[in-house]
Parts: sequence; structure tokens; C-alpha cells
Amino acid sequence: MKAGTRNIVIIAGICMAMLNPLFAQTPEDAIGFWKTVDEKEGFTTSIMAVYEYEEKLYGRIIVSFDEKTGALLETHRNPSQRIKTIADQPKLLEVDLFWELERAEDRWRGGRILDPRSGRSFTCDCWVDDQKLILRGRIGPFGLNSVFYPVHQRDFPAGYAPPELNRIVPNKP
Repeated sequence: MKAGTRNIVIIAGICMAMLNPLFAQTPEDAIGFWKTVDEKEGFTTSIMAVYEYEEKLYGRIIVSFDEKTGALLETHRNPSQRIKTIADQPKLLEVDLFWELERAEDRWRGGRILDPRSGRSFTCDCWVDDQKLILRGRIGPFGLNSVFYPVHQRDFPAGYAPPELNRIVPNKP
């Protein structure tokens, strides 16, 4: 390789290394509204508010859609579905589905996540990768990732005003 070409390659490499932090994703990127999507049909099945409270991360479903049709079921303003697998049967949209994750270098770690279908909770971590929220529930060395996508205004039901994230108070199941 000629000296001039080598210098251009070195300079390009240095520029790429300097730009990389601009595109790096931080734990704060997890805060906001995220949705689950039916992969076969492409419709939204839920919208979740991910918020920080006293330096810990929490997540709560605020809009629920029918998992078979995508039709609106309810919002957090008028919840009705109950988590029947938990003794006091709290309303699904009134409790956090994950809670008390602590900020780490590049993600949130050490919290708990609830499986509302079984009523069991698991250790979990959360991070953003390629503009997707990854929530990983774990039992020992085994785990399962759930993927959430950014919410756009058009994803909310017509006339619905989402809650202000800085006003949500945790409610663990």
C-alpha cells in the first residue's frame, strides 16, 4: 500500500472511532414509550411507558390491544384487565411489569420483571440496541429477550394523551 493511501485509511479509521460515541446508545435511551408488535400481522399489541424514578428504571403498560386483532382494549386512564395470577389481582395497566433496574455502564441491570400470565417474577436487564429496547428476563444462566420498538404519535389511540413520564410513581405488583 502506498504511503498516501495508508495515511487516508488511518485518517478515516480515526474519524470513524471519533464518531462512534455519537451513535452509542446509553441507558437513558431506554426512557420513553415503547411498543410490542405482532410479528405476523404487524399490528401493535401494547404500548409501555419506561420511566426513571429515584435513579431506577421501571416499565408499565399504558395501552393494551387485542393480541389477535389489534383492536384497542383499554388505556391506563380506564383499566379493567386484572392479573389473575397474583393474589390481590391488580389491574394490569396499574402496576409496573418491570421495576428497580439500576443504571450500569451501558444498560440497566438487576431489576425484576413480572410474567403476568404465570404470576412469577424474574431477574431482568434492559438496554437499547439498534433503536430497539431489549428486556431480558433471566433464571440463572438462562434468559429470554423481549423486543420493543419506539412509539410514534400515530401509534397511540386517537384522542389519547400519554402520561408524563416524570409524573409516574412506581407501583410494584
